[in-house]
Amino acid sequence: MDIKTALENIKAIKEIADSMQNIELQSHIVDLKEQILELRDENFDLKEQLRQRTEHNMIFENHVYWDLKEDGTKDGPYCPACWDDNGKAVRLGPLQVAGPNSAHQCYVCKNTIIVKSMFSK
Repeated sequence: MDIKTALENIKAIKEIADSMQNIELQSHIVDLKEQILELRDENFDLKEQLRQRTEHNMIFENHVYWDLKEDGTKDGPYCPACWDDNGKAVRLGPLQVAGPNSAHQCYVCKNTIIVKSMFSK
């Protein structure tokens, strides 16, 4: 059963409850409809997280995530907080260069990360 069918069934049941004028039943139906809508939103979010995770081949290196491409090159850096918390690949923006290292900031969560240069010792 899909969400649309469940909501249609709830609507039909609510119409019956309305005709019976059963306030308690009507209240439970409204609660059930709200729960179904919350589950629909959660399902959508989980599907988006799964899509993100299967779309990227993330590796964690130098305090950030990099998307490892089929040819062996790395794309990024990506925010570790956003990726770990909700599976969203959010590219970090350059903030400043500090010697051989660089600082980056996430545009979404505002997390700042120092990335060590591959060439520093």
